[in-house]
Amino acid sequence: MKKVFSTSSEVMHLFANKNQDNATNQTRNAFFERTSLYSYGYHYKLALHLEGGAILINDGGYSPTTSKHIGEISQASRHKKQFYSESIFISNVLRQIENLLTKLPRATKRKLEYIATIKSLFNDFQAFQQYAKENKIEFIKWSGGDLVKAQIDKRSKDYKRLLFIAKNMQNLDILESEVLEAKQRKDKKEATKQKQSIKSYREGKSDFVRLDFDLLDLRYNQNNKDFEGQNGYYIHTSQNVKLSLKDGQKIISSLEALQYNEEAINENLKGAKIGYYTLNKAQNKALYIGCHSIKFEEVKRLKKQINKLN
Repeated sequence: MKKVFSTSSEVMHLFANKNQDNATNQTRNAFFERTSLYSYGYHYKLALHLEGGAILINDGGYSPTTSKHIGEISQASRHKKQFYSESIFISNVLRQIENLLTKLPRATKRKLEYIATIKSLFNDFQAFQQYAKENKIEFIKWSGGDLVKAQIDKRSKDYKRLLFIAKNMQNLDILESEVLEAKQRKDKKEATKQKQSIKSYREGKSDFVRLDFDLLDLRYNQNNKDFEGQNGYYIHTSQNVKLSLKDGQKIISSLEALQYNEEAINENLKGAKIGYYTLNKAQNKALYIGCHSIKFEEVKRLKKQINKLN
């Protein structure tokens, strides 16, 4: 039976599917023996098959290679019930939750993220406790041969700390609701402001609008002092970029010929010059040109304006 494989990914899949009792990759930095998978040595148990068919993955490693191994075993075992050491061992869970609770009062942009992570850690911990109880898992033989108690001792200090957090979880729900309401008000205000800015630009009252995407419009310059357009017309963007009508019509014709298909655009037009700019890619129904993003619907809107000139 073959036991040495060229890649760590092959080893991960063999382990996840229990195809054989042991195997290693050529560099011997990923190997398994029966129900245990290791990264770089016995000191770091990467994964363990549990009673009941689940797999426990050690996600506490931070070296580039070990991080890669974590990703590979996670992918290889996605057909199984997965648990992760950082969210099922009480010491890891408490460390993360208490750290986030300390950050929460000072957080501005990441409050919702912190709350979601706290809830996720708490739920994952509870799910594993239930699993361990159902499958009668008392201890886990972990990295370095350490025995870790699977089911928490309700008399322990750690359990009492977690219980205190659980009793105050309702306060997190209230805070989350308040933060969401504030965010919704802010988003609504920003949406109204953006709508007004777009309207102002469409009516020609402003030349610049700060958005995540560019608006396009036809402008007319009778004296052609700023830009030499075709018959006085040129294309103007909300980022105050000016483009000749000729260059605009050329790229629009190419997009129409390719039926705005992103794959075809990337294959045939990537790297194309549009004035002084380069087309980088098409993605999410938009063109990415230099540092600018232009939605397909905006290009089609511009085409209708051009058609009216004829």
